[in-house]
Amino acid sequence: MTAVRRVKVLGIAAFTLIIILLFYGAQTHTDRRIALNEHNAERHRQKEALKGGMDAEDLAIEKQLKSQRLKDAEEAAKAKANAKAPNPPKGMEGVPPAKGKTAGAGKWDVHVEIDEILKMSPIIIFSKTYCPYSKKAKRLLLETYKITPAPYVVELDEHDHGPAIQDELEKMTGRRTVPNILVQGRSIGGGDDIAELDADGKLVGKIKSLGGKAVQDVVKGK
Repeated sequence: MTAVRRVKVLGIAAFTLIIILLFYGAQTHTDRRIALNEHNAERHRQKEALKGGMDAEDLAIEKQLKSQRLKDAEEAAKAKANAKAPNPPKGMEGVPPAKGKTAGAGKWDVHVEIDEILKMSPIIIFSKTYCPYSKKAKRLLLETYKITPAPYVVELDEHDHGPAIQDELEKMTGRRTVPNILVQGRSIGGGDDIAELDADGKLVGKIKSLGGKAVQDVVKGK
């Protein structure tokens, strides 16, 4: 091999080596940059996740407080309405009947109990404390409307004979589900029914037509 060819070969080898070194150097730099970007992205995701977790906790607390405020307002409205019932039993003002009435020698009778409940007010709301539709109906009748005499609320899940009363209400009204709103002993439906009457502007007329002189006034808004 001549000296010229040897120089050329060495030159090519040196150039190739430089290219290889530059390629691997660039690749290493790229890999480091990718790894750094992934690290930064992961830190960002962790921060967002932590922030999101804190926000979710705050929202959960806020939702719980709002739910409790609504529950307290509903209970206050119900107690106020029951206290204004025309014939609350002595010592039971604002409290739905729990033990039930007796017929004869200590024997409880569902018909006697319902008759006693119907005397409490021209409008009776048979409800259950945990039922969302019952809550909707109570808010509408006790807070959106001013009704005289005030509707009376019976929470069947808190009544000692709630299931028996519910069975009898089904026989009387054809409706077993709650809420069951009665005006002078006649059912006008449940939560969706009165909400529809309210939306159509017919709830006042419905209550007055069924309530007659027993219902002194029905006004929307307080």
